[in-house]
Order: sequence, then structure tokens, then C-alpha cells
Amino acid sequence: RSHLLLDLSYPTAMRPFGLWPLLFASPAPEISPAGQVVNHFRELYRDLDDANANVQYTPSISFNYVVPPSETDSSSWRCDSQKDVLESRADGADKFFQCVSASHESRKPLALYLPGLDGKGISANLQFDDLAETFEFWRMTVSTDDKTSFTGLVDAVSKFINDAAVMFDRDVVLIGESFGGLLAPAVAIRARSEYFRAHNGEEHLLDPIKGLVLVNPATSFEDTNWSTFAPLLAQLKHLKDDSGQNSNLPFGLPTPYSVVGGLALAASIPDSNQFQRIVSLITDTKVRSAEELTDVLENMVAGFGILDDQLPADIVEHRVGQWLPVGSKVVNPRLSSLNVPTLVIAGQEDNMLPTKKEADRLVNIMPNCTKMEIEGSGHFVLDERVNLTNAIIESNIAPIELPKIDYDPIADWELPSDDIVRETIENRVKPLRNLVSPVFISTGQDGRRRMGLSHLPASEDGKPMLFVANHQFGGLDLGIIISQLIEERSIKARGLAHPIVFQSGNGNPFGGNDGPAQTEQVQDANGDPFSPGLFETFGAVMVTPRNYYRLMQTGQNALLFPGGVREVFHGKDEAHQLFWPEKVDFVRIAAKWNATVVPISAVGAADSVNILIDAPDILKLPFGIGERAANNSANVMSARFDGDEQSELFQPPFALPKPLPARHYFVFGTPMDTEHLDHSDKEGCENFYDNVKSEMMRGFDDILQARENDPWKDTARRIAFEQVTGKIAPTFSVNELH
Repeated sequence: RSHLLLDLSYPTAMRPFGLWPLLFASPAPEISPAGQVVNHFRELYRDLDDANANVQYTPSISFNYVVPPSETDSSSWRCDSQKDVLESRADGADKFFQCVSASHESRKPLALYLPGLDGKGISANLQFDDLAETFEFWRMTVSTDDKTSFTGLVDAVSKFINDAAVMFDRDVVLIGESFGGLLAPAVAIRARSEYFRAHNGEEHLLDPIKGLVLVNPATSFEDTNWSTFAPLLAQLKHLKDDSGQNSNLPFGLPTPYSVVGGLALAASIPDSNQFQRIVSLITDTKVRSAEELTDVLENMVAGFGILDDQLPADIVEHRVGQWLPVGSKVVNPRLSSLNVPTLVIAGQEDNMLPTKKEADRLVNIMPNCTKMEIEGSGHFVLDERVNLTNAIIESNIAPIELPKIDYDPIADWELPSDDIVRETIENRVKPLRNLVSPVFISTGQDGRRRMGLSHLPASEDGKPMLFVANHQFGGLDLGIIISQLIEERSIKARGLAHPIVFQSGNGNPFGGNDGPAQTEQVQDANGDPFSPGLFETFGAVMVTPRNYYRLMQTGQNALLFPGGVREVFHGKDEAHQLFWPEKVDFVRIAAKWNATVVPISAVGAADSVNILIDAPDILKLPFGIGERAANNSANVMSARFDGDEQSELFQPPFALPKPLPARHYFVFGTPMDTEHLDHSDKEGCENFYDNVKSEMMRGFDDILQARENDPWKDTARRIAFEQVTGKIAPTFSVNELH
């Protein structure tokens, strides 16, 4: 099959809104030109349905991965070895996405092609090989009988982008042709509402859509007569001529719908160059016998039948009547606010849509849009005269070639030397320890508490542990937890930290004074500097879905605070409450990698301050105080890519520290294994999520009651005792916890 792809040269009239078929090869002597055309298109449609490995999102919508041709047997997207290159397809969609990304070491941006009304993308297949070499290239396929709503299409594409890109923090370029050029901006608009936040005019772009390529887009549908003509055309389905069944012809006659539809498309699709080729094809066809005439007529009927097969009348009626008008009403009023780098590729002789005029309109109304006009091209613009890959690379879309990454902060991180660890703990952790005298308690699988961390699970290669804690007031407990895990159990837990920590280029994972700013370097015993800030040096990474996913994927231990800023800056009456998101994503990812989840209930920081004004009330203060506070909060990047403003208000309450801080207690709850939890089981993950929170609340209840019997609860007496004796003050009996 693949050799036909290299010599395609002739168009035909079977392409409504992105369905203009490709040209065919020079015919073999024993097959007539008409037969060659029909066979080619049938094979091409078959390959578009079946050639590539795919991930099914609905019974009628799938997304197909195109392996780079250089990695296949015959250097073509249509080669039979396409599906064999990635043998992990059967292991599930998530595993498939990982395998695809790993095949190019996550160096390629992801490109997704959205087809025209045919749902296949036959018109663009000459571009697939080049696109697959440069991008991780996917194409959407919609089955012939699909009658999904426009919103359903947007949902399916958005879900795919979430699974293939958002979960891995990857960039996406959407390529939409004809109707796909209307669907692509609708998806981009949806992405902005899901992964985009704006504060006081300053935008924080968090969505993965880095560029749009709109090829003869159907955003101009409202300026055409197709809304009137297409329903009339579809009504021809009721005129079924059965005379062919009673005739002496060796084949049936084409349906009125296929004949009228084919002729209408032949009149509107080709540009002048393509039309001349059609004429040449007809005039070059020689009929020297009744047998050859029969062959010509039979292939003409079969050619018209392709339209019946690939775009039946009722499907055209649905898609033209539902997809295009609904999409136009959704997209066009919002294009002026869609600030995504956009390239419009416009055929100047497009007779199907007023593309030349539409390209000018889009450039004028879209904030970041450029156009490429293809002189002499019609609606079928992606033929051999255009190199779509080069057009994208040279466009206003962000540079395609990604820089080589020499250091991977997830996979390549190692704990600093023992000397650095001891020195850092001595200088950064010990001063805070001396003030709060932390008490650590662990819990066995039997649910019984033990002093110290002896009952934590041992670290196992390839099996991650996820420590999930409430974030105490002020957020200074991260270093106390991490250092204790290192010293007592040699467990390296990597903190997932708020983006603000990384904005200054340095950070202190152990709380307290950060010391000198960016110029400070941590050196090991040999004097080698650690170029990242101290925070990163001890394993902290920004809390993003991708970073969390990769930590679990690589079998590393992590420390997560699901309550985030909301818990750090809690109000007067909100101590020891959990402010977690409704989504259970951290459980789902933990289950995917069989992580052991260990809840941590932390108590003490809230008792060390007097909160006078809650954070939301500060925003209401007069004399411009509240306004300045709101502006400062708005300028802080959110840690939650899907959070609302209230859940990510980065404004501390007005609080005064008490003369001496209260003693801190950390209860490590019962380890909870996810090995038998199916990450795709929504209800199961929700129940597990609730169980984690219940175990944390049990920790709060136990420690709040038991600490009343701590003989050294009084901070002044405790500090004096520890200074005189040089020992850590004892606490209550562990039996108080049972």
C-alpha cells in the first residue's frame, strides 16, 4: 500500500469540509485509471481507520498515534508495522501514553490533528509522515456512523489532552482542518477555562495548548449557504432508485444523493490546477470495447459509492446541521479573547468556504494570529505544494525544537553527602527543634501507636511511599518531617512545594531563616557547589501534576500537603481541619504505581500564634490596605492548576506569635497500601481518599487528647529542662494514644 503514497498526483470530487481525497498513483496497465482511483481511496480510508495504534475514548471516537516513519518497515504512516512498534498498547491507555513519550524521551511536543466532517482526515495524509518525525503526532478519528454532539466532541478531545498532555505537563499544538479548524479553537477555549487563571489583568497560562494551526477553517460557516444546501442534499436519501436491481447492468446504479452530492462537491472543491487534472483524467480514459465501458461505468458507480459509505446522507445532515452551527455560535464570539499563537493556512481559491476573507478576519480579531496564504490552492490545500511541518516551525508558534536536558530534577536527584546533611540539619533544623521539641509517633498495620518512626514501612526499590500531611500554620514543618525521616529511617521523601518557593531561585526546605539569597551555594566536603537552591538540593520540586506523577512513576517517596496554602493560612477557628480539594487525583496516581500512603497528623503550630484577623477579612480593610493585599495575592502563581481564587488566596492572616511556641506532635497514621486499588475505579479511589482523611482525623483526636497529659507541655519549663540536661524532654506515655 505504501508505494501509492509516494506518487499521488490526481484529486477527485469527494471531499466536503476536509474530505477532499488525495491523488492517486500512476495506474498499473491491467487496472484502469478509474479503478485505480477507487481502489486507492478505499484502501486509504481503510488505513485511516486501522493503520495506527489507537486509544478509544468513546465507541465512535478514537485517537491514533502515528509512529515516525523512520522507525517502521516501509517508512510510511500506512505501514503494517505501525502497530508493532509499541507493543504495550494492550496494557491500557495510560501505559500507552507513557510508552509513546518514552520512545522519544519526552523531547517532542505533542501535535494533534482534528479532521473535517469526514472524521478521518483523508485530505491531510500526505503531511502525516513529516509531522510524525517532528512531533509526537496523533490524529483524531470519528467513525462513519457517529452522531456525537459538538460538545461531546470537545469533551473527547479535552479528555485526550488531559490524559496525554496535562498529566505529563506537556505542550500541545492543535491542527484543525476545515471543520477541525472550528473544533480546535473550541477545545482551546475549554482548556483556558480548565487550566487558565487570570488575576487583575495579569494572566497565568497553565493550559497545555501552545499553538493552533487552522487550515481553511470552518469558522466562516455562517457566511456560507451550506446550512441550506446540505439538508436539501440529505433529503435525497429518500429517493432510492431500485431500477438498477431490475436492469441488465452487471452493477447497481448510484443513489441520487451520491450523484448530486459528488457533482456539487466537484464544482466547489477543486482549485483550477486540481480541476485540470480531473479533466485530464477523464479525457485520457480510453474506451475501446464494451468491456472497458462497463469497467468505467462500474468504477464511476463505485466512486460515487464512496460518498455514500464515508458520509451517508443522515450523517451529513447531522454534522452540517448540528456540529457547524453550534460550533460557530460557541467559538466566534470568543475568538477575540483567545490569546493562543495561531497560524491560519488559507487556500486563496477555496470555493467551499470564504477562506481568504476569513483569514483576514481571524488575523484582525485574534490577539496572536498570523496567516499563510497559499496562492492557487482551494479547499484541498494540504497537497504536495505545502509542507505543513515547516509552516508550523517557521510560524509564530513557540519554537518546536526543545533544548537538550542534561539534568532531570526528578530522575537524577540524589541526596547530598552525609556531611552536607548533618551540617544543614545542625544549622537549619536544630534551632526550630529546640523551640518546639517535636514528638514523632508511628502506627503499625494493627493500628497501634509507637513512639518514634520504627513502624513506618521500609523503603522498597520501585515501590513509592506517599506521605500525606496537613500543612500547619506558617508552613514551617516541612524540614522537621524530612530531616526526621532521613535521620531515623534513612527515608528520602521529596517535598512537593508551592511555586512561590522557586520564584526566587532559592529556598529552605527546613524552615526558619533562608540565609543569603540566590548567591548562596551549598558545598559538599570536597567544595563542589550545588547549583540549585537549598530547597531543590534536598529534593523539593514544584507541586505540579507532572512532577507528582513522575515521582510515583520512578518509585520515589514524596511528601504532599493537599490542603496547600489554604491550610497554611487558616483562620482563627480552623485549626486541625483539612481543606482538601474534592478531586482524588493524588490517590488515583498513587494507586497506579502501587504506592503506600502514610497519613501524617501534625499539631502544634496553630497553638503558637494568636490570629487576630482572618485572611479574607484583610482584603476588606479600608484605606487601600485590602486592595494592596488582594493585588499581592493575585500576583502569586497558584499551586493548583484548577483551583479557584478562594482556594488559593495567598494572603496570611494577621497573627501575633506567642512568646514561646507550643510543642509539636507528628502522628504517622496506619500505612495504607494501594496495591489492590484499581486507579480507574472512581468510587474505590474516592473511598480510599475518605479513609486517608479519616485516619488523619483519628490522629488529631488522639494527639489533642493525649498531649493534655504531657508533663512538659509548658514550653518555658520544657526548654529550661532541655538546656540544662541536654536531653529531649519526655512526653506522655504511648498508652495515652490507645
